[in-house]
Amino acid sequence: MSVTTYPWGKLQTPRQLSKVLSEIKQIGFEGVGLEYGLLPQVLRDQPKKVPALVKASGLENGGTYSPGALARIKWAKASETPLIWFSLKAPDRKVAIDKVRRFAKTASENGVTASLHNELGTSFQTPAELKQAMSQIKELTMCLDTAHGVAAGVDIEKTIDEYRDRITLVHLKDLRAKIPMKEVVFERDFVNVGRGIIDLGSAVRKLKDVGYSGQLMLEIEALQGEDPGPVVLEGYEYVKNLLNSS
Repeated sequence: MSVTTYPWGKLQTPRQLSKVLSEIKQIGFEGVGLEYGLLPQVLRDQPKKVPALVKASGLENGGTYSPGALARIKWAKASETPLIWFSLKAPDRKVAIDKVRRFAKTASENGVTASLHNELGTSFQTPAELKQAMSQIKELTMCLDTAHGVAAGVDIEKTIDEYRDRITLVHLKDLRAKIPMKEVVFERDFVNVGRGIIDLGSAVRKLKDVGYSGQLMLEIEALQGEDPGPVVLEGYEYVKNLLNSS
């Protein structure tokens, strides 16, 4: 199980990141998702400094995020980050597919896994849009996000079955309420696991059934002003209970 650094917000120094990584390890997580845009500037400029920090924490580097930027692949390779979950928005379907194909191919050539994130507001959020990309691009894998998925009408269990061999990352978070997807506000509606409407137990059971061996990554965007440590601990314990009972 892993968690993204998102709840801790923008980090100014490598020392701050080290403290966050230590907290994550102390809670019990095995891995971390590095939110590139929230990392200290020095680490974005000098990615070769990242591996030592992650190794010192005892955590596994579970990946980073990109908005489809090819330059991020170079950063991932230099920082020994094995996976990029990415999303993008393009003016039409052909352009979107071409951009995803180029990103996935370039990542593969550099030894980095490209994992398409089913993010609301992008070109790949609905079941049909995801199927189009996955069926046309062999190098592409999927980062399945439970909250984005349910908000966009994705059947989580069916999607796990369909792409069982190509899901390389799962983002676990909850959805506050079922509302039209165009009305979803990430920092209001994407709540901690167990605080919303999603049957995450069924999702975890299905992942076990299909033999999923990738990261289960907790991602919390709606902190509501709460201190990140206790909220992340709550999420960790919730998912751990799901794993133990499924």
